[in-house]
Amino acid sequence: MEDSFEATLKDLWEASSESLIDRLRTVQTGLVKWAKVIKGRKVELKKKFTVELETLMKEDRDDEILAKIIDTKLYLNIEIEKDEVYWEQRARVNWLRHGDRNTAFFHNCVAARKRANFISKLTLDSGQEINEESIIQEEAMLYFENLFTSKGVADPKEILEGIEGNISDEINRRLQAPFREDEVRAALKGMGPIKAPGPDGFPAIFFQKFWHIVGKEVLEFCLGVLNEGREAEAANMTNIVLIPKVNKPTSLVSFRLISLCNVVYKIIAKTIANRMQDVMAICIDQVQSAFVPGRLISDNIVLAYELLHTFRQKRTGKKGYMAVKLDMSKAYDRVEWGFLQGVMVKMGFPSTWIELIMRCVTSVSYAVTINGKQGRIFKPTRGLRQGDPLSPFLFLICSEGLSALMRNAKKKGSIRGVKASRSGKAISHLLFADDCLIFGEATEKGARVLKDILKVYEDCSGQCVNFDKSLIFYSSNTDEVSKAAVLRLLGVRSSSSPEKYLGLPNMVGRRKKEAFQNMADRISACIENWSSRLYPLEGRKFSSNQFFRQFLLSLCHVFFFLKCYVQRLRVFWHGSGGRRDMGKGAFIGVSGTKQGWRLLTLPDSLVARVLKAKYFPENSFLQSQLRNSGSYIWRSIWATKGVLEKGLVWKVGSGANISICQDNWIPGYVHGRLLSRFANLQYDKVAELISISAREWNKDLIVNTFPEDVADLILRIPLAMEPHEDFLVWSGEPSGVFSVRSSYKLLQNWDPTAYALHNNYRVFYRKLWRVDIPNKIKMFTWKLLWNYIATKANLYARRLGNNNLCPWCWRGEETLTHLFQTCPVSDEIWRALPDMNLTSFQNLEFSEWLTSVMDLLSLERCRLFCIALWSIWGDRNSRMHDKITRSSQDIARFINSYLQELDGIKINNLKRVDEQRKWQNPPKNRLKINFDGAFDGRNKLSTSGVVVRDNRGNVISSSAVIHKGVQNAFEAEALTRRRATQVALDMDKEGSIVEGDSLSVIKKCQNPERDKSQLSLYIFDIHQMKLRNRSLKHEFIHRSANNLAHVIAVESLRQRKEFYLLNRVPDFAVAQARDESEREPD
Repeated sequence: MEDSFEATLKDLWEASSESLIDRLRTVQTGLVKWAKVIKGRKVELKKKFTVELETLMKEDRDDEILAKIIDTKLYLNIEIEKDEVYWEQRARVNWLRHGDRNTAFFHNCVAARKRANFISKLTLDSGQEINEESIIQEEAMLYFENLFTSKGVADPKEILEGIEGNISDEINRRLQAPFREDEVRAALKGMGPIKAPGPDGFPAIFFQKFWHIVGKEVLEFCLGVLNEGREAEAANMTNIVLIPKVNKPTSLVSFRLISLCNVVYKIIAKTIANRMQDVMAICIDQVQSAFVPGRLISDNIVLAYELLHTFRQKRTGKKGYMAVKLDMSKAYDRVEWGFLQGVMVKMGFPSTWIELIMRCVTSVSYAVTINGKQGRIFKPTRGLRQGDPLSPFLFLICSEGLSALMRNAKKKGSIRGVKASRSGKAISHLLFADDCLIFGEATEKGARVLKDILKVYEDCSGQCVNFDKSLIFYSSNTDEVSKAAVLRLLGVRSSSSPEKYLGLPNMVGRRKKEAFQNMADRISACIENWSSRLYPLEGRKFSSNQFFRQFLLSLCHVFFFLKCYVQRLRVFWHGSGGRRDMGKGAFIGVSGTKQGWRLLTLPDSLVARVLKAKYFPENSFLQSQLRNSGSYIWRSIWATKGVLEKGLVWKVGSGANISICQDNWIPGYVHGRLLSRFANLQYDKVAELISISAREWNKDLIVNTFPEDVADLILRIPLAMEPHEDFLVWSGEPSGVFSVRSSYKLLQNWDPTAYALHNNYRVFYRKLWRVDIPNKIKMFTWKLLWNYIATKANLYARRLGNNNLCPWCWRGEETLTHLFQTCPVSDEIWRALPDMNLTSFQNLEFSEWLTSVMDLLSLERCRLFCIALWSIWGDRNSRMHDKITRSSQDIARFINSYLQELDGIKINNLKRVDEQRKWQNPPKNRLKINFDGAFDGRNKLSTSGVVVRDNRGNVISSSAVIHKGVQNAFEAEALTRRRATQVALDMDKEGSIVEGDSLSVIKKCQNPERDKSQLSLYIFDIHQMKLRNRSLKHEFIHRSANNLAHVIAVESLRQRKEFYLLNRVPDFAVAQARDESEREPD
């Protein structure tokens, strides 16, 4: 960022006294003028520094000249860095990080995107071709104005009868509570910084970075809309941008519509959406798995696969089944606002909440942007925007109308749905946003009922089914007469085998490669794309990571990933050579594990109930057996049981459901289960070891029953103040929640040789990814470890070179060992670098040398070491290919100067440091309870420091309590939070605020879902306490505003002293208390 930008912005902002939207327009105009001046100045600066550097490079090198070279290169690189950020944003390529220069790749990205999105001509419905931009603009406006114009709706009475009012009064109270400043800031913080801006031209990063300048006015406007009923229309202008769905589109139907909203509006909408997402699971049917917290796309994939597996197996019986995959045309754009409002009313949302949402929806105005030029503005009367944070949730509410009709039909017996097993639940339809799959009996009656349901849904909601693009598939026993009757009524395409559903195959038989051929083609296409688009290594890393996250992991959550496809990715990264197949076994080993975890932890989910009824009706997933009739998806999930069993551990609540001997429940016990009987235990349940009245372990019984080491581990397990049910957690993550990453690591821990990780590489990897260097150097160092670079020895071994001699000394074979360790030139380089004496490692094989050096050096020294490796290789290439020769001293100087350049850029990019914050008095007639914990790891002690103050800052009480056997700082903070909550309850004051600086603990207290982390018992106790005073608030405060509680906790721990004082603090905290109270109360 330009140094003068912030000052210019501040002057422009403070000079204007207009409304927020007008002020933003004024600032935009001023910044455009400033940018033109700066752009010309930047070009001159780059020329100046380039000429200076060229002049300096020609002079004799001494310390003074070298210092000038470093300074000049630093200034030049800062200017280049600014260009990189500019081109990164224009290219929409988000993997650029410092260290990779602004190459042709980014310019090509911008040019290619501009060419692809440019609209040179359109063909109208009449067949007329137009190529004049103004006419194209007008036609596009008319097309979208018609699309977004309401066509009127039928009476939705039939649909509303099936909508259940599940929104409780308690939920409505939470929804209608006044919006707070922290909610608005959280909404802004959650936005992508450089995503395309709306019509005002300001991306989210502008507001995020300069909140200290613009925040007051933005906050006032947003809270005015949210709390005071102010109109949002001024901020609710939206640009429609057209993205081609096909190459060289000629009709508007062939474009995908993207809505670019102003960030100010998106802050408002996202603040509402953040509240709304917590209630979606209550009011949206389980068959819908999109955008609902706790539901995944893989749930619907598994359900669809199991039902279609039933279709394939059903070869007898009179009644056949059908599966209809519907194509919804322009689903978001056709949502009728009146219907949406009616459904929300029937669901039980309060009128003020509905009014707020409808103000956001109906105050929008559009302008179509063609080739960067904005057309005239028009007002819609229906439709939701793809780009509005509220739209996904509102569309689910709309699609609930279809679910309501299907439920009504099932109750009347008009449709029956399809069961995956005899005792399983009949499923009539599955939804993932606008992707719809309907199941039913393949009869004329079934087709007619379905047609009627869809007609009612279309007439009331505005949705439109494209029957020409929809598809039907039948069970194996469906006769041809029934098929013909169904096809005649529905008018859809018929298929002998189902196409893919949500991007994945619907059926996998014996020929698995053929079933996954579409996946193979997609992998090949991506690899070809990555390999041919000028991608540097870091670009490959980012692109392949995105591919894995977005596509492969959704596949691997439900299917075993075939080895041949892992091999394809391996060849892309390393070529056909290399030492071995890195990580393939572990990657395949964890496929499907997440779905297995969800079966255990979400037994009431629709997918868990269907699978249980079909495959393990009488026992649990971990006790299930594999049958020959099982589907491929079930086999993939079942095969992960072993991984799950090793990583699962029980959290002790009441202990009634945990077997002492057969279950894994003792954290830190190396053998997992005890697997032996104990004579003085009667029932083999952990509850037998707990004193119910005191909620403590029965120490005497435990010590007299178990070996000393086991008894010690048991007595360390904390217990909640009140009993609760026992539950399973995942031992591989501190949160207690399963992750694919942790399961991969657990496999490596259990069998490093089988899962491609040498024990001595662990420290190397852990350290390498932490070193503060450009990613391209990290990737190069990683490739060195695996011998994946083209040394002359490697090329000669593959018959790709005439000789294998070192290009520096011409004395030895150019292996990694020679090039980086024993070559006289590299030896001189190492000696010339500060604190880099590597002579003690000379006799080691290269991989051992590399890992040993990285293990020995500090992180700062590792920076220099990795840069030196990269620089040695770079100089070797320059010598071989460009015939450029440098001395070892010159190379060492380059290494040091490059490190200084990185540090200079890093300093230049440092973020603005938050100003010190001070403790704030609570509102009138309220109390504020501040807390902080202190921890002594050596003695496993902690203290809870708590201070209670009123709205004038007067101390009501202060206290400190010492806790023994505390395992870590997080536990100390959780104990302190529990203690502070208890103090707040004892005060018995409405609206008290419990405030601390441990964000992770506070977030857990604010989350109503069950916590599975090591702090779960304390969080459970806090939630139970909150039920006794629902007005109690738990809030986060910056550390600098929590000093009094901090002083009390730290000093009490040092003195090993507990106390409880009324109306004062201990002597050691008097000065801090006085400092915080000398303020005007709020």
